[in-house]
Amino acid sequence: MLKSDAILKLVGKLELNKDLEVLRFFRWPLYGYPHAILHLSRIMRIITNLSSALPEVKEERMKLCKMNVTVLIPENERGTLIDIHGGAFAFPPVPYQKKIASIYATAGFRVLFPDYPLLPGHRHPEALELVAELAEKTQDLKVLAGDSAGGFLALQAAMALSTKPALMLLYPVIKPFAVNQSMAEFDDTPMWNSKLNSWMWREYIHSGAVADNSYKGIRKAFVETAEFDPLRDEGREAAEKMMEEGTDVVLSETKGTVHGYDILWKKQFVREMIERRLSFLRSL
Repeated sequence: MLKSDAILKLVGKLELNKDLEVLRFFRWPLYGYPHAILHLSRIMRIITNLSSALPEVKEERMKLCKMNVTVLIPENERGTLIDIHGGAFAFPPVPYQKKIASIYATAGFRVLFPDYPLLPGHRHPEALELVAELAEKTQDLKVLAGDSAGGFLALQAAMALSTKPALMLLYPVIKPFAVNQSMAEFDDTPMWNSKLNSWMWREYIHSGAVADNSYKGIRKAFVETAEFDPLRDEGREAAEKMMEEGTDVVLSETKGTVHGYDILWKKQFVREMIERRLSFLRSL
């Protein structure tokens, strides 16, 4: 069977939610990212900075811990949330991630949205050290949030804190080179796949060591997984391990979804899933 036929067979069998059908053919053409593409993607920083937050949220920019940080400020604050964007440790924040961060601010949190150092010029643990420093220095930190690779940085940063904030991990990267059913099954799925995941880890950790995950001291967490995502099972496993260690965990296993599905944040289904996240934030 030709590769193109195999692709059509795979994407055709995915039972995506009707609001997400457009993502069916959103596939990366290559299994690796030439560094030229990574450098070209930096223009997205300009576009994201020009994009607007929700009208009811005030926006500021500042330099914190050697990172450019967008600060999203609600009318009434009751703590701070650090939202760490995903992007394979390689891509800058994009407009939809900033928009969703501003939605989190409507739950009453000042949101810090850092632009951390990226591949190919910056490997582990550079980004983690800066994110952990930001978390350590942030007063009244209530939540560390992160999607995809940002989930890994959020979890690892939380591990370094003596007082643990709540965690909100969205289709998160949890550990290097995970071996499980979803990683084996979803090697050619839209938005993200296990082959790209292996590329990410080879580039990111290089020769650096990654600390084993520990959930000790985390009192509350929200973990969201996507049904057709190679990262699904490691997110589920992380939630289960947190439960075993006494964490109060909300596990939101979204159906008919792929990795990064909330790029379509205006769609009704996606807003319903975001409302689950907001319900968790409002409960804190």
